[in-house]
Amino acid sequence: AILRFFRYAVSLGADPATWSRTQFCRLPGGYNHDKGAIQEVYFLNPGVMMAELPEPPTVGVGYPWDIQSGGDIWSDDPAIVVNLSDPPLIDNIMRKCEVGTVVGAAKTSKTWFALHLALCVATGTKFLDNQAHKANTLYLDYELKPKTFQKRMCMLASEKPHGFFYQCLRGCIQLPTIDQIAELIISRRIEFLVVDSLYRTGWLTEENNNDSTARQLSVLQQLATRTGCTILVVDHTAKGGGNERSAVDASRGASSKGGFFDFIFVLRATAKGPDPDLTYVALDPVLRDWPGLKSLPLISFKWEPLRCHVKLEGEVPADDSHLLKSRILEKLKPEESGVTVKVLSEILTSSETTVRRSLKELVSGGRVLEEPDPVHKQRLIYRVPDLPGDPSSVEPPSGAGAD
Repeated sequence: AILRFFRYAVSLGADPATWSRTQFCRLPGGYNHDKGAIQEVYFLNPGVMMAELPEPPTVGVGYPWDIQSGGDIWSDDPAIVVNLSDPPLIDNIMRKCEVGTVVGAAKTSKTWFALHLALCVATGTKFLDNQAHKANTLYLDYELKPKTFQKRMCMLASEKPHGFFYQCLRGCIQLPTIDQIAELIISRRIEFLVVDSLYRTGWLTEENNNDSTARQLSVLQQLATRTGCTILVVDHTAKGGGNERSAVDASRGASSKGGFFDFIFVLRATAKGPDPDLTYVALDPVLRDWPGLKSLPLISFKWEPLRCHVKLEGEVPADDSHLLKSRILEKLKPEESGVTVKVLSEILTSSETTVRRSLKELVSGGRVLEEPDPVHKQRLIYRVPDLPGDPSSVEPPSGAGAD
């Protein structure tokens, strides 16, 4: 009887989530701060027998299907096929009406990165040597104090950023709903929206639940489709900084996040370069509608009292975004007798597990030799093979040397 009642209720629009015995529900008569209204209460008449309920429909009706015929729309005209993609907002990086994310651990300057990107779009200037196409930009910041945000904006923008709008929502009792954001986008003709950070919005009720995360994030796709706006959300990495994870799985919480976004920018902390005053990060992108990168852009941040300079310094290998392999090779070259994993990890200030993983890849590639330690037979030592023309002699990329 209960199952039959639930099926009938859902056929009338009830939420199927309440089929779960542990689902939190709205408080009858409670105040919904998002909608600014009291929750309505519907009372069931106990005098109505269950037998009087009609059978729920077995097939949904009224869905607005829009089935297309592949044979009708297929074309081999290059001009037509190329123009089927949405126009770019930033060349080679993102397109209009997409939803993407910036992911980074602490101290990877992800807010500086996102704010710099937003200002480039608002002013139509180049972003990491890629042309941005000018568009009205809205930055919703949920973390910084208003004056802190204003200071960072002034440090990043070399002139008045017309077309750039923002609001700081830190400490606000009532946060905007998706519908309210949509109304603002339409009324102000916003074409690019940045949300910083995702965990502060309250949009994800169970961040580690794949089902609820996928369902709740889908409202961002609906928002982009409804308004034609490109959306970028700033997110945090998983525990440990996500260093050992691929770019798709770097975000904290549910794994469904990775497959949801059209583009993902993961900022990975890397070795310091020759300038001690600069902070370096490698940009590890996942681009759904652009070719993959064989090497990763190396970005530097330089802070002065009144300016912050964000610059493309060069590239790093895609399989060594932290430059750990390059640093291992550099430390092993002068050590003809070999070095243990423990010693290497202390020199490089990295965990033994991380160093061992990189050593394994270097050994399999023939760039490092693994041998028993003559002093301790149960221990292994590692050294660079002393062969002419050995690939380990290749220098680290420009601007990305080790300490």
